[in-house]
Amino acid sequence: MKRLVLLSMLCAFVFGVAATASAADIKASGKYTFEAIWSNQSFEDDNSDTKFDVYQRLRTKFEFIANENLKGVLYTEVGTSTWGEEMQSGSNIKADKTDEGAVEIKAGYIDFNWPGTQQNIKVGQLGVTLPNAIGGSSMILDDELPTAMISGPITDHVAYMLGWHRLQKNSSTSDLDDDAALDAVSVALPLNFDGVSIQPFMVYGYGGDNYTVDYGVDEKAVEIDNVWWTGVAFELTMFDPFVFKADLNYGNADVEDKEDANGWYFGAALEYKGFDFMTPEVFFAWTSGDDDDADYKGEGQMPIMPGSTGDWALGSFFFGGDWGLKGSIDADDTALGFWTLGVSLKDISFFEGLTHTVNVLYIKGTNDEDNAVTSDTSRSYLTEEDSLFEVDLNSAYSIYDELTAYVELGWIAEDFDGKRDSGSDDAWKVSTGLNYKF
Repeated sequence: MKRLVLLSMLCAFVFGVAATASAADIKASGKYTFEAIWSNQSFEDDNSDTKFDVYQRLRTKFEFIANENLKGVLYTEVGTSTWGEEMQSGSNIKADKTDEGAVEIKAGYIDFNWPGTQQNIKVGQLGVTLPNAIGGSSMILDDELPTAMISGPITDHVAYMLGWHRLQKNSSTSDLDDDAALDAVSVALPLNFDGVSIQPFMVYGYGGDNYTVDYGVDEKAVEIDNVWWTGVAFELTMFDPFVFKADLNYGNADVEDKEDANGWYFGAALEYKGFDFMTPEVFFAWTSGDDDDADYKGEGQMPIMPGSTGDWALGSFFFGGDWGLKGSIDADDTALGFWTLGVSLKDISFFEGLTHTVNVLYIKGTNDEDNAVTSDTSRSYLTEEDSLFEVDLNSAYSIYDELTAYVELGWIAEDFDGKRDSGSDDAWKVSTGLNYKF
């Protein structure tokens, strides 16, 4: 009898799936990443900081397509986990990146065009990226957020994007307190013409009366009155094979009982695409740093919006930008207050399926030395007395079109001349693994 019940349940499940499939086409895509890394990324002169570990992350996206104008998207993730450690379980529907080891819904939303138009509407937890030209991502925001967004063309050369985002809500606050959230509205106006692209944008965030956030070194809970960013991404291709790209961002935050935090970011890069075997690029980036009279660490920096981050990176070690999961120092925590000048020789190829990239960067801090604390200063927090020299050699081999093997070598020579000079040492990494993208 039990077998009959189990068989009936199985048949019901199969027929249910078949009925669902007949109502919508299902498309699956994803990225499964496995990385083995041996490294010392702490800048500490101590052999115990050297470690070897193996990590994995599994991302799968399902699109349920009713027609060319309507689909639903479910994006799942088994977050980064370490081989040999117990994998956690849980769920997450908020704007953060605390997904290590958790089984979560990374995104889930409805995507449709308004009937008879090209105006696109997305509602749900979805990826939001502000316009950017260099660094591979926005310095301000590139994350999955609870969002309602509308976008589309205005003319052949002008488009628009308008969004509302729920960034964060205090979990300790009663559900009856409607003013315990941090929300934001965003707008962008991409302009694309022959040989030139200009994408201005603005984001305005506002906190409710009951919304608070831990702020500064004293971790005091304070209210955020408002926070906003504005900027523009620029790309010039009319002088092909030369391509020039630049970003300019400004941010400001009004915080209870604190001076306004505000700051700038500027980045520029020049590529030459005239070679068949290589693409050389020279780049420069600068962000304003802490002021010398700041009464909390963060004064003078571009404020980081609570609940969201950017994935901006140059090179593939200090700032991020690595192929894998744990192969960079700054992958999850962008500490502003630096400038960098560097060159990348990208996509070097002499054999089919095998490519190499070489990065060389000089990095120096713009934060005031008095704001650094020896014991708890982040590895990525640099003062005017600190500088780094980074060299990367990265290789990728395409086993199949969907399967790539990687080897990344990175080395950073440190010159901490301030409070962190004692006991510091160079950082290095050896990373290898597989990435299956389908």
